[in-house]
Amino acid sequence: MAPPAQPPRGPIARIAVPRGAQSVQGHRAGIVTRLLAALVDAVVAVLVVAAGYAAALGAAFVVGPRSFTFPDPGFGLLLASFLGVLTCYLALAWATTGRSYGGRLLGLRVVDSRGRRLHVLVAVARALLCVFVPVVIFWVLVSRENRSGADVLLGSSVVYDWTAASERDDGPAARIG
Repeated sequence: MAPPAQPPRGPIARIAVPRGAQSVQGHRAGIVTRLLAALVDAVVAVLVVAAGYAAALGAAFVVGPRSFTFPDPGFGLLLASFLGVLTCYLALAWATTGRSYGGRLLGLRVVDSRGRRLHVLVAVARALLCVFVPVVIFWVLVSRENRSGADVLLGSSVVYDWTAASERDDGPAARIG
C-alpha cells in the first residue's frame, strides 16, 4: 500500500507571468497600456451608473406603476455620477489591491515608492487627480521614468505586475525599474 499523498505546500495555484511579459515585470508602464486600462475603467464606471439608473427606474415603477414615466436625469447629473463613481472605484481599487479592473486585465498595479499598496489617502488623492485632471497622465510621455504627473506628486508608480497579492505576501510588488 502506497503512503498517503502529501498536501501541496504554498499557494495551490500560481499565476504564471506570460513569457513575453517576463522582461517587463516590475517595470513602469507606458502611456498606451495606461490609457487602455483607463478606457476599461471608464467603461466599468459607465456600466455602474447605468445599473444605478436602471435600479432607480425599477424602484420608481414598483412604487407607482400607473404614473411611471422615464425620468430624464440630464447630462449634468449623469456626468457628476460618472465622475463620482469613477473616483470612488479607482480609490478603492488602488487602496485595496493596487489594481482596478482595467489594471488587472493589462497586468498593471499601482504601488508606492517601496512597491507596496498605496495608503488610503494617497489612493484618494491619486484618484481625484486622475479623474478631474486627466491630462496628468500625459506626463508619462516626457518622463524618463515613465511616471505620470500624479505619480510624481504622490510618489506612486504604475508597474507591470502579473502576480497575485497573496503571492507577494505584502512585500514589494516587484523591482520598480
